[in-house]
Amino acid sequence: MAIFKKMKQRKILNLSNLIIRNINYNLIFILISTCLLITFTGCEVPRRKPLKPSIQATQPAIEERKESKTVEELKIPSTRTILIGIKGNYLKVTINSESKFIIKDINSSENIKIVSSGIHTVKTLKNKILIDNIKYTSPIRLVPEDPKTYLRVENRRYRGNIILRLNYRKKLTVINELGIEDYICGIMAKEVSPDWPIESLKAQAVVARTFAIKNLSKHSKDGFDLCSETHCQVYGSVESEDERSDKAVIDTAGEIITYDGKMISSFYHSNCGGRTEDIRKVWHDSDSKNPEFFTGVKCGYCEEDKWYNWTAALSFKTIYNKLRNSGYNVGEIKKIKIVGHTSSDRVEELLIEHTKGKLWLFSHKFRMAMNPNIIRSTNFKTKISKNTVYFTGHGWGHGVGMCQWGAKGMAAKGWNYKEILEHYYKGTKIEKD
Repeated sequence: MAIFKKMKQRKILNLSNLIIRNINYNLIFILISTCLLITFTGCEVPRRKPLKPSIQATQPAIEERKESKTVEELKIPSTRTILIGIKGNYLKVTINSESKFIIKDINSSENIKIVSSGIHTVKTLKNKILIDNIKYTSPIRLVPEDPKTYLRVENRRYRGNIILRLNYRKKLTVINELGIEDYICGIMAKEVSPDWPIESLKAQAVVARTFAIKNLSKHSKDGFDLCSETHCQVYGSVESEDERSDKAVIDTAGEIITYDGKMISSFYHSNCGGRTEDIRKVWHDSDSKNPEFFTGVKCGYCEEDKWYNWTAALSFKTIYNKLRNSGYNVGEIKKIKIVGHTSSDRVEELLIEHTKGKLWLFSHKFRMAMNPNIIRSTNFKTKISKNTVYFTGHGWGHGVGMCQWGAKGMAAKGWNYKEILEHYYKGTKIEKD
């Protein structure tokens, strides 16, 4: 019996060992198969999602720029490149790159040097540009090696490329080179709220694009197209972009306003105070040919703005100082009188009596001298008491072209962007650039 028990135990043990060996062989086979599968098929590494797709233009000088899949899906048309002056008269700036960037000769487009990512100091030395104390001949172009990354200037992110050049004072001028649609995305939230009705945002995008393209030569003597300040249009770079306003740019990409087949100077302002102004009454030296679209129209949609009504007070002494600072040779102020109104009931001209004589001044120039953030428009009335002028006015801005708050009000009432633009720019058309 003992012999039979031992034989039975050996059989069970041998069977267990066989099962274990088979399990091990199967595990090894599965592991080997999995490794081979990974080797031949590859394994995708998750990538950081870019903040926003770049709406790119055809840029002959920017060979490395490639359209992303997102841009292709959005079907953004290739348009043009624009140069925006973002810094001027600097002796030193800081450039921060998320990836390597290429320094190129701006004339030959040849690569000069590939620079590592990180923070880099840019200085001037006589007629040379120094990056990390290495000399370069002005001007040069900085191109991100990875087109999905940004170059930072003083910690502000910019799409596209950065151009560095020396001005006549041997100081740095920093220029952002990018596609026109990317540029428009960077100014939208600086001009209107992204929360406004989408049709008003579309109207703003078309107006801003038209204004930019029409005025491309505004700063040609400075080596760029437009500045980033109120003198042109306020540009806030990537930091100012917003999904809603970006959509308005995308939906109207390439669209501009024309009159009789020619692009117009699409002036616009914040609030007209009830009626827009004739361009010839604001800039008296402006071209008066074909002025149909700038003769002024009734608005009536901008009352919601808190600056639809405004007040201000300036003493005679303050007015004297501001006129002197603006180059007017006046004596002490004795009297100020309104001597004419325009068809929109704005002040056309003022007569200022002073101890040295009399000064006739167009209202727009008076407003600029006093500070346009104090005298918010030329649509005002005055009252004088104890050598102080009290102003009661309506609206904010020069009053020419589209009223931004009016466009908002019209969009809220169901007008589409083309109808809004036709209202403010009579007889014009919307065409592709």
